[in-house]
Amino acid sequence: MPEINIGESLAHPLVRYRNHLEFNGYSVEEDDELLLCRHQRKHSLIVKHIHNRGALIRILYSCNLNINRVSLLEYVNELNLLFMFMKAYIDNLGSNLYMEIFCEGEYNRTTFSITLDNIEYDMETFVNYQQTREYLL
Repeated sequence: MPEINIGESLAHPLVRYRNHLEFNGYSVEEDDELLLCRHQRKHSLIVKHIHNRGALIRILYSCNLNINRVSLLEYVNELNLLFMFMKAYIDNLGSNLYMEIFCEGEYNRTTFSITLDNIEYDMETFVNYQQTREYLL
């Protein structure tokens, strides 16, 4: 049986994630071991491969700098109470809100599809939460 010659670009661990996301309608750019993924109707994603562990998927929003830090932290704590799958936190300056989920193990189509569904579930909660529009830009 002839040996299959897989190019270096196909051997990169993010290629399967990229293909999956492009199939789901995301436009994907690669930047320093990250996938920057944009969609017309869904939240933008940043996907980072963690060697021998899986993929970290992050959603980033800018915070309203007119909101005091204590109120912003209370908002983030409330989000974390409501989220089923993701975790939320702010950076040290309080200027960015990060929401993350980890997809454990090597790429698996079913597992990654479930992870994307879980993101959508929590992001629906995020969008409908009363303070989201006030606290974020």
